[in-house]
Amino acid sequence: MSYYSKLYHIDGLVRAIGWKKSVSVLLRRALGIGPAMKVRCGNHELLIRPTDSDLFVISQVFGHCEYEIGKAGQSALNRLATAWRQREFIPVVVDAGANVGYSSIFLGDQYPDAIVIAIEPDRQAYEVLISNCAGLEQIMPVYGALWSHDGEVALVNSERPSWARAVSDGRGVPSVTLPGLLAKLPRTKLLMLKMDIEGAELEATRDCGKVLKDVPCIIVEPHDFMFPGRGCLTFVYSLFGGRSIDSLVNGENLIFISSELLAPEAASRRPPGRRTAKSAQ
Repeated sequence: MSYYSKLYHIDGLVRAIGWKKSVSVLLRRALGIGPAMKVRCGNHELLIRPTDSDLFVISQVFGHCEYEIGKAGQSALNRLATAWRQREFIPVVVDAGANVGYSSIFLGDQYPDAIVIAIEPDRQAYEVLISNCAGLEQIMPVYGALWSHDGEVALVNSERPSWARAVSDGRGVPSVTLPGLLAKLPRTKLLMLKMDIEGAELEATRDCGKVLKDVPCIIVEPHDFMFPGRGCLTFVYSLFGGRSIDSLVNGENLIFISSELLAPEAASRRPPGRRTAKSAQ
C-alpha cells in the first residue's frame, strides 16, 4: 500500500469514527490485537476488526463516502423509490460483496424506501455483517455469492483480507443469481446494483439482461487490473446500448446512472466539462 493510500485511509478512518477511536484501532492493528471492537459511526454502533480490512472499508464507505452518487442522483432515485412504493412495488438495492455490512448500512441510510439485500460469501465477514445490521429491518443479509447459477461456488484466496476474497467455480459457498436474489421478496424492482466482487462481475451479470436492462443505477468497483483480458464489465457495458447514461467516478467506483433521471433536476445547473460524483454534490 502506497504512502498516499495509507494517508487516504487514515484520513477516512478519522472522518468515520473520530481520532480517538482511530488511534485505538491503529494501535491494536500494529500490536496484532485482533478481536472486534465497537465504534460509533454516525447513528450506528459498528464492529470493526483491527487486524482485518475493516478499517479500510469503513474509511472508504463512511469517511470518504465512495458510494455517494451526488445530490441530484440520490434525490432522483429516492423519488423513483417512493413512486414504486406507491404502486406497491418494493425498491431493492442489491449490495453484492457486502463484506461486514458498512456499505449496506450506508446505502440503506441514503435510500430509506428501499430494501437492501446484502450478499457476502466470506463466512467470517458475514457473521460481522449480521451483528452490524442487527435491528435494521431494512437490510436483508444473505450468505452466499452473486453468480451465474443457483448452486455452489468456492471461496478462493482465503489467506487475503476479507475485502479481497473472491469466488470461482467449485463448492462450499451458496451461489445465487440476481433474479433469484430478487425473488426472495415479492413484487421487487431493482433500484441499484452495487458490485464489489473481485472479478466475478461477468459471471454475476452474464444472463441478467432482462433484470438489468432498465436498472436506474449501477455502482461497480472494476477489477480488470487483476484479470487482464477477462473483460469483467463486458456485459455491464453492453446494457447501455441505446440508453443515455451518466458515468461518474467516486474513489475506486464507477457509477452509471440513467441520464433521464438526472435531466429534470440537474440539467439547468450542470456546468460544462467533466463531472464526478463528488463534484455533483
